[in-house]
Amino acid sequence: MSVPRSSIDALFPEGIDCGFGITVYPLTLAHYALLEKINSYLVSTDHTPDSIEVIKTLYICTHPAKDVMAEFDSLEYDAFEWAETLPPSMNNIIAGAILKQISAMSKVAPVVGDEQGKKKLVRETAS
Repeated sequence: MSVPRSSIDALFPEGIDCGFGITVYPLTLAHYALLEKINSYLVSTDHTPDSIEVIKTLYICTHPAKDVMAEFDSLEYDAFEWAETLPPSMNNIIAGAILKQISAMSKVAPVVGDEQGKKKLVRETAS
């Protein structure tokens, strides 16, 4: 049986080129940890993000996680300096690419039985 293309893409993800020199990286455990650290709307859906949170989230997803972590204390400044170079239309383009990365990962997330024997998708979320 052949492996579906979506599974191969999720197992060996590549960045998504958004133009303007922007790449949305495959979301790694390190990216997830950074998003959790800022309480990003991508990992914590209990609130509506403000524009500062959106810019920081987009910045994290478009930069190597190790680089963001190395300069975490200046994240807000770095994110705004980066965002100043982009037109507002990039918000939707980058957000769409992030959703594609999340969707690719979701296609290969394991399915397990719950207490009633029903299958459910395993989601890794912040507690």
